[in-house]
Amino acid sequence: MPERGGETERPTPLELDIMRSFGWAIVETEDALYQRYLNLSASRSLMLQDEFRSHLKALEAKGYLAPMDFHGKRAYRRLLISNDIGKEILPKDPLDEMRLALGSRKVQPTRLQKSTRITPELIQESELVGTEIQNALERWLKKEVGRISKGMLHAHMVNMQAALKESEEALFDYIRREIPGVLSEVGVALRMYGPDFMMLTLKLTEANVKKYRF
Repeated sequence: MPERGGETERPTPLELDIMRSFGWAIVETEDALYQRYLNLSASRSLMLQDEFRSHLKALEAKGYLAPMDFHGKRAYRRLLISNDIGKEILPKDPLDEMRLALGSRKVQPTRLQKSTRITPELIQESELVGTEIQNALERWLKKEVGRISKGMLHAHMVNMQAALKESEEALFDYIRREIPGVLSEVGVALRMYGPDFMMLTLKLTEANVKKYRF
């Protein structure tokens, strides 16, 4: 990690634009970051995605980002940084929020609607996402509670469904309060697929957990 005087090297103006592409999010997919960047920083945004990846690698080397994998898709987690830089990367006005939203929409797959036919492919995709969330929850339970209880897994799946029926914000409130270890996985899935897909995922995961004895 490059350092100057014992401190992490500051990001360049272009790298700050990339950090701003996270908006309020902590985790975001590479594709979403790229599209958000193109919308957010018009003055410096003329670059191909391969070049964009090289800047992500530079930010990773400086300690500002950490790579992660979500359901086969490359994603990045924004790491804790100093307060002075933090002020520079948060959205400054409603126009920034709009540009971030437009960038996110360009990489969102077609979301599940009430009239959409449930296909085997959709079920498989949903089960794969559910496995990611269940694995994250099991890791968190083992770390925080000391054991993996199928009864607790089932209860949290039921509670997340109930919260999501109320609103996405209610779901995030429940996760932050009760099971913060799955916040990244649920947050990425919601942004990528939407609440209807997430509800299906939680229902399928709940059904799979029922196969085990509590």
